[in-house]
Order: sequence, then C-alpha cells, then structure tokens
Amino acid sequence: MSVTAFNLTLHESMREYLGRFYSRMYLERLLAGIAVPASRYFLRVNTLKITREELVYTLREEGLEVFTHPEVHEAVYLKVKGPNAVRVHRGKVFVDYPTAESAYVGANVYAPGVIKVENALPGDQVTVLSPDSRPVAEGVLVMEPDEIFSKRRGKAVEVTLSVFKVESLRDHRAYSDGLIYHQSLPSMIAVKVLAPKPGWAVLDMCASPGGKATHAAQMMGDEGEIVAVDRSEEKVKAIQENARRLGLRSLKTFIYDSRYISEVVGTNSFDAVILDPPCSALGVRPKLRYSRTHSDVIRLANYQRQFLSEAYKVLRHGGLLLYSTCTISPLENELNIVYAARELGFRVKPANYLNVRKPLLGIPGLLFDPVVNDTPGFFVTLLEKP
Repeated sequence: MSVTAFNLTLHESMREYLGRFYSRMYLERLLAGIAVPASRYFLRVNTLKITREELVYTLREEGLEVFTHPEVHEAVYLKVKGPNAVRVHRGKVFVDYPTAESAYVGANVYAPGVIKVENALPGDQVTVLSPDSRPVAEGVLVMEPDEIFSKRRGKAVEVTLSVFKVESLRDHRAYSDGLIYHQSLPSMIAVKVLAPKPGWAVLDMCASPGGKATHAAQMMGDEGEIVAVDRSEEKVKAIQENARRLGLRSLKTFIYDSRYISEVVGTNSFDAVILDPPCSALGVRPKLRYSRTHSDVIRLANYQRQFLSEAYKVLRHGGLLLYSTCTISPLENELNIVYAARELGFRVKPANYLNVRKPLLGIPGLLFDPVVNDTPGFFVTLLEKP
C-alpha cells in the first residue's frame, strides 16, 4: 500500500463562515492547496553578510538547485519535490500533528513528537503516521522505543522518503553562519511594503521568531532601533538567537504582552510598528489538521483589535503600521482594517507590490492566495497614523 497527498477538512461553522466570502468550488481548491506545501521554499539572503549572487554561486557549486526571485532581491528558493508515494510498513511510528506536518515535508522525527511505536526495533523500516493514521513518511527507527519515551530527546526516526521533500538547509553552514533566514515570500514582501529606513525606531509587537524584525533591521542597514517584543521567555529567546546568528546589533528584545506595550515604551514613540498577531492560521502550509471554529475566529479578531489600538498609541504622527496575518479569514483581515480606519483613526495606504490579488472587500492591501499565487495564505496592509 502507498499514500500520497491528503485533503484538509474544516469544522462546519468555519465552512459556513468562509462560504459567505468564497464560492464552494473555490473553497475546495483552497483547502486542497493548504493541505500541501507551495511549490517553492523560500529563504531570505542576509545581505549584511553576503550578496545574493555570492550565496547562490556557493550553493550551486555544492550541487543545490537554488533559484532567485525576479523582483524580491533578497529572496531565493528551492523547488519542493513531490508528491511521493509512501509505503505502509509493518513497523509504525505515530506522531503528533506538528511532527507529522514536518515529516510530511522531509524532516526527521524527534522523540518529543512521538506518540506510539508499533512492531518496530532500531534498524527497522517504519512508516510515520499522524494521530489519525495518515502516513506522512517512511524511514528507519534509530532509537529503542523505551528510550524514546523515557528520555524524550534525540532523533527517533531517520526519514528516508516523505510525501513532499523540502531542503531547509538548517544543517548547512549558510544557516549557522547567519547567511540565510527561512522566511516565506509573503512575509518578506510585507517588510518590503513597509520599507523601513536607516535610523528609524521600529516596534515589532508579536515578533517571535524574528523574521520580520530581523528583515527590517537588514533593510535599515542595522542602523536605528528595532524593539522586538513577545510575551514569553521562550519566544524572546528565539528572537535573540536569530538576531545573534544574523549578526544584528540594532535589535533589542523584551518580554511583555504587547496589548499594553504603551505602559513601558510610552506613546508617540515609534516611526513604524510591525503587527503580525496571533491568528487562525488558515493559510499556513502544509496543514494536515485544522480544528478551529467560527467562534475561535471571532475571539481572535477581537484579540487582534487590542493590538491595533495599542499600535495607534505608540506610533508617532505620520508613523506607519504594517499589519499582516497568515490567514485568509476576512474577519481578521479586511474587517479589522475597516475597524482600524473607522474606530481608531488610521489612514489606509496603498500596499501594491508584485502581481498579488487584491482583498475581496476592496481594502488597499495584498492578499496572497494559495490557489492564485502558489504561496501560503497571507494578508498585508499598510496603515498610517495621521
């Protein structure tokens, strides 16, 4: 028996909600797209350390097929391979959904993500399965089952074949030397829309793991101040590690709930704010399971509005807010921008960049669409405080 790709299912309340904005045919295409990775996997070149041309030449000399984006200069990508037929072996390793989604695109399986091991000892061929028994990869078990659950660390399965294959380069020296950052194309374009300048003071309200904050610092030539905030020590440590690896000095971090950030940074303090708040994530690819309901979306949209209100307070007059999400949900996207303009006083600015579809409700911004753009689902709007 062999298995390739899967379809994504939605809670009925989500299907009804999205059906107000999308046709049934389009929604099915959208869900099929979210269930698989995009055809290109993007990396951002750290142009403070190396030119794009130098990096591409080096990687190609090593035999890697690396391509450049024609309009986003710091963006390079590798092609995603698949879908491949995964065999179902007698030995099975069941893993949690985040681990299954990683193995689905070629990552090895590590002990913390393992739920159960059946009919397998070290050296055996095994199939890696999601909690609902969908095969995502096959490989070789490299740890004793008892050790997996007693130690809860280390590599449990060396993946040899996955439904899709992405070369992430996280084990490559280009990553350890800080020459690249794994970042989606829409996320890079979002910062390009903001276009931060050297010397600016920029606040990233929900910054972990630091993609947009470090990109802003890079665009600013590491001149100015980037304040990157998140609400847990673990999240802030991830930002700090990425800033260290990329060699950035202008980026500062601290732990705080940014819904109340004006309490510590004051009002009218920043030239720009980056806000990519927690969202329904109905755009992240690939996704094997999606359990959120329409009630979750309403709660998240209201939560995001608290950040928007605080962003208005901390911006200087004439300052810019970059608002982005990794979802295609209109309540969290276009309708939150309507709220920001009508209730808070923001002015919506044009955010045209590349050939990206306009949002459905006519807000000047960008909607990256898995069906149309072959990217993750992503929303970008630029706002100004008058």
